[in-house]
Amino acid sequence: MLGYLTEKEAKEHGFTHHGSYFCIPLWMTDEEEPMVATKFEWMEPLMDVFHHIEGLLRSVFYPGSEPGFQFKIGCEII
Repeated sequence: MLGYLTEKEAKEHGFTHHGSYFCIPLWMTDEEEPMVATKFEWMEPLMDVFHHIEGLLRSVFYPGSEPGFQFKIGCEII
């Protein structure tokens, strides 16, 4: 598919796990500060929008809290 990062390519770039961010499919690493990329290149701008929305909502409902993101780590890339 056009703009799709395959499992083989993801492993070559150092990604170790499948993941998601508000239903956006991701490649991730399972580390303290994970490396994250969308599986489809065209979803990068959508993920940026979600980052801004989440940051705004977090600052309204949890002022003074540490910034964080709702990534979900899935199974390991085989």
